[in-house]
Amino acid sequence: MNIERCLKNEKNKMLKTLLNIPENIVISIGPTGCLNVLYNEAIKENKLGNLYTFPISEIDMVSANHIEKLEKYIVKIISENFEKIKSIIIYLTCADLILASDFSFLMEKIKKDYGIILKILERGPIAKRKITPEKRLEKLLVELEYELKNTSKIKDKKISDFKIEIQHIVPPITSDYSGACSVLYGENILKILISPNGCKTPVAYDEIRNIDYSLQYCTSLNELEIVTGEIKGLKESIKEIINQNQKIKFIAIISTVVPQIIGMDLESIVENIEETLDIPCVFINTNSFKNYYSGISLTLKSLANKFMLENKKIKSTVNIIGYSPLTFGKIEKLEELFSLIKSLDLNILTVFSDNLSLEKIKNSTSAKLNLVLSYEGLALAKYMEKEFSIPYVIINVVSKYGIENTENILKRFFYKIDNSFEKLEKRDKLDDRKVMIIASPFMAINIAASLRKDFSLANILALSLIKESRKFKKIEYLKFLNIVNTEEDLKEKIKEYKPDILISDPVYKNLINDGLTFIPLLHYGYSTRLYLELDYEYCGKKAYEYFKQFI
Repeated sequence: MNIERCLKNEKNKMLKTLLNIPENIVISIGPTGCLNVLYNEAIKENKLGNLYTFPISEIDMVSANHIEKLEKYIVKIISENFEKIKSIIIYLTCADLILASDFSFLMEKIKKDYGIILKILERGPIAKRKITPEKRLEKLLVELEYELKNTSKIKDKKISDFKIEIQHIVPPITSDYSGACSVLYGENILKILISPNGCKTPVAYDEIRNIDYSLQYCTSLNELEIVTGEIKGLKESIKEIINQNQKIKFIAIISTVVPQIIGMDLESIVENIEETLDIPCVFINTNSFKNYYSGISLTLKSLANKFMLENKKIKSTVNIIGYSPLTFGKIEKLEELFSLIKSLDLNILTVFSDNLSLEKIKNSTSAKLNLVLSYEGLALAKYMEKEFSIPYVIINVVSKYGIENTENILKRFFYKIDNSFEKLEKRDKLDDRKVMIIASPFMAINIAASLRKDFSLANILALSLIKESRKFKKIEYLKFLNIVNTEEDLKEKIKEYKPDILISDPVYKNLINDGLTFIPLLHYGYSTRLYLELDYEYCGKKAYEYFKQFI
């Protein structure tokens, strides 16, 4: 069994060629975890117009229902681009290769109905073992050139107007396993993705910190291991890594799409590793189909179930729960929160998750109060309240209002002092400009609350783009959040609301008109490393000054 380190600068080398094929569109299909990298590459090449993504749910994938939906998706794209294209390339992932999905009928049908050439290109390590990527691409280009010479578009064909959502401008959200890896970032936790090897590339893209400082590895499952579900040599490879890294305190085995599809018994493998190597080992049951919110929440809960024990409470202590660079950027952005806590003579036991360690996880149950930053942290906070009687409070750290509100919460809890918002500015007149915020769930709500108080903005619409939205709708804190499930729905909301100000990640900028005020607020769970150099603020008085520049 070969285990490889996940390192920065992983690249998809074939996509650049595909995106530069004249009069061609590329549709990348698969679980959300397989798609974000391609979007990033298309942006860098200034070829986003030539790339569409088609995220597939787990149910649709295993039932092969995604092929029927893909046909509608393709017809929709043809209807919008008929005059501009002659061919479409479907870019497959490991999941379709393992399931032996058959696209031959679809290829024939599209060619027969519209005179558009539809080609299939396999990608990922499983395809790589059959034929090198270079040879595979060369073969496809030769076939495509031949078919284009011998095919004419059917111009009088009436194209059906299917009601299906197109994802084109906004990238797919970062996957659950990238969320899991983000939680476990650091050099004392050995993280191993169970995958044919392709999943190491998205993890390297999605981690905005230096992944070279994190012990992040990925397996290279071969065909026999995929068929039998047995991973030979895994324990030996792990033992070798541990012998070279004495700081390792526990191991996290993280599932991806392939183990999920084939039903690999990773729990038994984890138990065997723990028993044989005599080191704690935790299983993170991610699947590539869900988003990073889900992955972070699942990982935090898994760590709690595995490692947390009752401890004596320590006076004047807190945990911060729900930090992730995918939502909040680098930890330095929260400096005003840390300074506030220190100024109140309080101590932070554990930040879930920044530089997490086994010791910090175990010590966290001594805290008097948990401060929850995000939806991702809510499940852990509820678990710790139930199991260890630690109360929690959801805090807003955005702008002056947020940080002063948090100060009041802490003073009230620890010192029974209430001096609510003494320093907040009073304005005689409300600002009636329309503001739209597109962000993660808690962030969108918190920005809206702070802008109302700090800038007297009365018309604010807080939005989150989330496919799996049922869980969010049940949370009282999010009762004023507008959830949209698709890019099409988001376009409709923007058209209907007609905002004067948009606060969002730059990935949404192409959905709006040039005339309005745009305030960048990075959401790395969508844009990953695209805008790392862009300066922005959201926490405390720095954020107040930042927003003030635009408002």
